[in-house]
Amino acid sequence: MNKIEFFTNDRYLVLKTLYEHQIEINNAEICPITQQEIADALGCSKAKVNMVLNELIDNGYVQIYKNTKGRYVLTEDAKKIMKKLKS
Repeated sequence: MNKIEFFTNDRYLVLKTLYEHQIEINNAEICPITQQEIADALGCSKAKVNMVLNELIDNGYVQIYKNTKGRYVLTEDAKKIMKKLKS
């Protein structure tokens, strides 16, 4: 499976939500959004968001910011994927 195919489902929706909620704090772009807020925005369960986030983390697209609940950082790979998918 190539990198783009990996994002042809719920992973894309979660990543897109994170991408759209990035803000800069202390020279770092973070996504201050909880799993419940993502679930509410997408109309799915928090459990589904948790599963997808873990897949994104395991595959190197998302990191937890300084081990803080509800704070995520998109990796450079994730940002590149989002730019490709948006074009």
